[in-house]
Amino acid sequence: MDVDTDKIILYTVKDIGQIFKCGTKHAYEIVNTKGFPSIKIGGRFLVEKKALEKWLADNKGRSVIVN
Repeated sequence: MDVDTDKIILYTVKDIGQIFKCGTKHAYEIVNTKGFPSIKIGGRFLVEKKALEKWLADNKGRSVIVN
């Protein structure tokens, strides 16, 4: 199932994987990257849609090194 970005305000790690066209393991590495706008609630990482859009705009043209 594809992410309907018009209706969602919080993305899960699975959503991040679909957005970035990568697997779950790599998506977890992305959400754990320093400066990435993820929050952890309980055992779940969530990313606010507007925060992700800002992060993408702020990091355009840069390489983001994943651990």
